[in-house]
Amino acid sequence: MKNGLKIAFVYIGLVIGAGFASGREIIEYFNMKSQRNPFPVLLAIFLFATISYLILNKARREGISDFSEFVDKEAGKLAGFIKGIMYLFMFCGFFVMLSAGGALFKSAFGWDDKVGVVALSLICFLVFSFDIQGIVAINSILVPFMIFGATYLSVSSLLYSSETVSVFSLSDNPYVSAVCYVSYNTITAGAVLVPLYSLLDKKSVKIGAIVGSAVLGVLIFLIREALNIYYEKVLYSPMPLFDMAALRGEVYKMMYLAVLFTSICTTAVSHGFGVLSRFKFKTRKQRVLGSGIFCLAALPFSELNFSFLVSSLYLVFGYFGLIWLIILLIRK
Repeated sequence: MKNGLKIAFVYIGLVIGAGFASGREIIEYFNMKSQRNPFPVLLAIFLFATISYLILNKARREGISDFSEFVDKEAGKLAGFIKGIMYLFMFCGFFVMLSAGGALFKSAFGWDDKVGVVALSLICFLVFSFDIQGIVAINSILVPFMIFGATYLSVSSLLYSSETVSVFSLSDNPYVSAVCYVSYNTITAGAVLVPLYSLLDKKSVKIGAIVGSAVLGVLIFLIREALNIYYEKVLYSPMPLFDMAALRGEVYKMMYLAVLFTSICTTAVSHGFGVLSRFKFKTRKQRVLGSGIFCLAALPFSELNFSFLVSSLYLVFGYFGLIWLIILLIRK
């Protein structure tokens, strides 16, 4: 049970990044004309559970703890192409999180966004220096806090707001959006889940996949409904949930600031670890040096606009991720 929950927390921490916890991804992928339609979200839950189970169970059955080996076995001749896309996406995902950290500090305090970028880079550098143990530890501590904060803000907004609900929409293809959303998150899932091999047994694999996906689904439902209450006010905001929290009052604003920053941290370290795992560092000194170079290399790209990255870059990788998702399903 304990190992299953650790796996679930790592998986949730991977998905709940700045895009999810800020509400930006929910607006882009799940706010449809029929905002009461539950089936796109249910489809996403099913796919999240299926893909995470397939990855974890394959690693457990065949004793695979190396992500590169996992892709080689699953993708065959396409392995080189798939890995290239995956590592590129994880690097992009890392600097997207840095950009989000800068945007958050600027929105909350009016500080130069470079302050948030540098602060997040230093945190990630410290976590990377401790390998996979650092990833498990930070997710076990921060993910429950993130879940509580996002749930509390969404539920309290639904219960106590007197605003009218909007039905404005950005998309006419809810099922395509749901599949794209899962597929781009699937790109990075293996890089973080496969190295958890030491925690895997039949029971923990099932618990990790089911609990992780169910929690993600519940959060999507709650955040979607809450955001629809303030839709016109937060539609074009890079941090819709943070702005919604600010509308509720200073206490909510500061609470959700902490939630957002922790969500950015967990996803940043997940993406960064996925890239660094490619280099197979043999000593702590090599890992520390490699982590420092990686964080520095991402800094120039963090200057790009966060909202643009979520709406455009993620969508492109979502279509590439469909290839990997289909491979996993066909192989099974």
